[in-house]
Amino acid sequence: MRPTGNETGDRMNATAIDLRERDVADPTLSARLMSYWRTLGARSVVARRRDLDGTRVAVRAGAIDPEALVPFALGDIDHSIVLRATHAYLDSAGGRRAAAVDEAIEWIRRRLALNRAAVFVALLSLGDAEVLGRLRALRLALDDDEFDAVRRGADELPPCGAEFVQQWQALRGPDYPADGNAASTAG
Repeated sequence: MRPTGNETGDRMNATAIDLRERDVADPTLSARLMSYWRTLGARSVVARRRDLDGTRVAVRAGAIDPEALVPFALGDIDHSIVLRATHAYLDSAGGRRAAAVDEAIEWIRRRLALNRAAVFVALLSLGDAEVLGRLRALRLALDDDEFDAVRRGADELPPCGAEFVQQWQALRGPDYPADGNAASTAG
């Protein structure tokens, strides 16, 4: 998948990402994302995880800015990479943690993250009542596959996060199977 899409003139689908200056205010971040996407298909998940681990260590040591974690959180599709990158970004925020949480919520709301479910799980894992309240407004923005990915991670969430997912399941109603194997019904 090419995140910039639409070179063929075809109409972009709902999951296509079109990064413009209004979407990513930091041109350096935009350049990092484009660089990350150019190599995404050529690099194995194992290699990308190693890169993330090295970046996390460098951020913790103060050798590089926490923003270096954002391309992993926004630009990767692997659940564990996005989850770990988002956790590392939030953990490295220090005194600006509230701003980092705001950014991660925007990644979901504005469809900036390729794997919004993993970002959602990372935010749920904070166990913060205010964050959970803000995520309630976003839960219907995720599709069935994204919901299933969030639900698969519910066992590792704090009790309030697991309860959030159970309530979300109830909200989806009885037509949505509890086992996560949503049946597609043509209408």
